[in-house]
Amino acid sequence: MRKPPLHIVILEPSRIICEGLQTVLYQSDLDCRIHRTETLEEFTELLETVPVDILITNPLQFVNREKEVRKIRKQYPSLSVAGIDYGIIQKQSMLTDLSFTLYDSAEHIVNVLSKLDKQNRSVSLQKNEDDNLTKREIEVLTGLVNGMMNKEIADSLNISIHTVVRHRKNITMKTGIRSQSGLTIYAISKKIVAIEDIEI
Repeated sequence: MRKPPLHIVILEPSRIICEGLQTVLYQSDLDCRIHRTETLEEFTELLETVPVDILITNPLQFVNREKEVRKIRKQYPSLSVAGIDYGIIQKQSMLTDLSFTLYDSAEHIVNVLSKLDKQNRSVSLQKNEDDNLTKREIEVLTGLVNGMMNKEIADSLNISIHTVVRHRKNITMKTGIRSQSGLTIYAISKKIVAIEDIEI
């Protein structure tokens, strides 16, 4: 069975950098669809219509916006973030999974993105095997753990409230857990969410 193409978003205001990365990716063996956004707001809007696998961005885009970025990562747990290291920030940002520099070879950049894709697929597969929860149920569970109401979850995932209720019933049936605290412990133990990411 052929795997679906990777949806990659480049969040970068510089047209030159964006076009350079697009050229590298389109000339590689990666089967991908590339989208470009210039702001975090544009990226958030795009997430509602495109199943984004990897976000490539300069971590400076996240300065003073850590809470927003963590919220996006909670709502879309299968999203991976590759940081572009411009040499300004020496250490890798906590909000990125891997990073590369603009001085790296095209082959190295493609390898970084392939590694993220493989990690994504193996985590997704492992979660599905461990929990028997679908990707959508995991997204609903993440919303529940963060104290979101059914309507908020429905709005954030662009689905109906009835669909959220159905997913909640499925989660309860599959896990045998009904309480908010029990679901939170379950989600942490299965590494669906991290303790530090839970909004109190």
